[in-house]
Amino acid sequence: MRSTLLIFSLFLFAVSVVAQDDLGDKKAQFNQSIAQAQQLIAQGNYAQAAEIAEAAAASARDFHDFSYDATALNVYAKALYSMGAKQRNKAIVNFEKSLQLAKGKRMVDLQRDNLEYLTLIARDRGKDRDIREYTDQLNALNGVTAPLPSSKSPTIVLENKGALKEENAKLYEQVATLSSELSSSHQTKSQSERSLQKFVDIISSQQAAIKEMNEKQAKAALVLIQQKKLVDSLSYLKFKDSLVISSNLAALNQKEAQIKLKQSERNMVLLFAGLILLITVGIYNRFINIKRNHAVLEEKNKIIQEERQRSENLLLNILPSSIAEELKKYGQAPTRRYDSVSVLFADFKNFTLISETLTPEELVSELDYCFKGFDKIVGKYNLEKIKTIGDAYMCAGGLPDPYQAPPINVIKAAMEMQNFLQEHKKQRLAEGRLFFEARIGIHTGPIIAGVVGEKKFAYDIWGDTVNVAARMESSSDAGKVNISSSTYHLIKDQFKCEYRGKISVKNKGEVDMYWVEN
Repeated sequence: MRSTLLIFSLFLFAVSVVAQDDLGDKKAQFNQSIAQAQQLIAQGNYAQAAEIAEAAAASARDFHDFSYDATALNVYAKALYSMGAKQRNKAIVNFEKSLQLAKGKRMVDLQRDNLEYLTLIARDRGKDRDIREYTDQLNALNGVTAPLPSSKSPTIVLENKGALKEENAKLYEQVATLSSELSSSHQTKSQSERSLQKFVDIISSQQAAIKEMNEKQAKAALVLIQQKKLVDSLSYLKFKDSLVISSNLAALNQKEAQIKLKQSERNMVLLFAGLILLITVGIYNRFINIKRNHAVLEEKNKIIQEERQRSENLLLNILPSSIAEELKKYGQAPTRRYDSVSVLFADFKNFTLISETLTPEELVSELDYCFKGFDKIVGKYNLEKIKTIGDAYMCAGGLPDPYQAPPINVIKAAMEMQNFLQEHKKQRLAEGRLFFEARIGIHTGPIIAGVVGEKKFAYDIWGDTVNVAARMESSSDAGKVNISSSTYHLIKDQFKCEYRGKISVKNKGEVDMYWVEN
């Protein structure tokens, strides 16, 4: 059992190592896809970037880590946003999904990035309510409290507008600074021009909007400009980070290839060691199984021996031992003649009437109790129980060993049977229940005994002696032992008997009979 568990554990370990390596490969591929999509966005290839980011988002589900899903959806939404107005709705949906996943994983930078783009889209679409909602979330992330709107004089509006103009002037200065920085970065000239043009367009749109602003709008715009400054600086830093990531991608791929090679070599060593261990455990198991099978074989032989002994005991319970030995040895037991055998019949008085008042279960239980008592008495005096027929009990003395149970033992057994029933009668009367009384008859003479037939072997006796013994029982009285003259002459010196005279017997005429007295 332990060896099986060890093999199973090794198998699970090998599978887990392979699974971990496979998961690590997938994560490395995911990171590579995200970096590639970001690089394509920077190059202006938005459609291909969207395709790669969407595939990365699908693969992120295998990691069971929402941080991967949030990152992939953010990059996918950026690519959609850059593709133009037709993809804006789809971009909003993916920015929102990424925002919710980032909140769940507490990814502050990713939340801020999603909110910045959602704010830009809301501003382009003139959604003031959405602008306020996203701005409030940005303020919460940045720890900035937005100024509450209030109704003041037109002077404040002019002051706010003046502040907006100052902010626009500062943005122009930032454009110049970004122009010099971008020219020294790894971007191409066309990419730099597009980035600068984007900032110029934003400043121009803000200048046109300043002329149309009222006090409330001016305050909101001022807050947005403050946030935009922070957003632009963060976006620029992230943009530079993406360029660094792209430049280091080749080195990272090379390192990943080296790591995968080392992992493969380690896995091969582990699998080879596991194979050797499995072979060793298999040989050990074979040895243990042989030893266990030997023990099981010995246990089975013991069980077979016990069953054989049980069968022999059962056979001896059915047949005399000498007859049973003949059947085992030769498969048959020839019948034998015995010149002097005392046959005893016992039968219950009024059995039919009593059985009509008892339930079948009570009747069988009472018969079982009485016959078990008779069996003990028969065994005590070495008699041979022949059979029971309904309520009749038949046994004999002087067979198969003529000297084992003389007629005296048969008379003693008969008297003890009557005493047993008398004691049981007292108990039944005390309980207010019906009881059995038996008539017993005994006759001594020659018989034939043996086993006949091929199935359900039973030892039986035949002859006129059996018939006369049955007549002795039918001519007896309840609680009495009635014997024939042939039995009387064999036991008269040991027991006191009362002559009953000649009594007519069916098919026998008049026969001398005697009561055996206690």
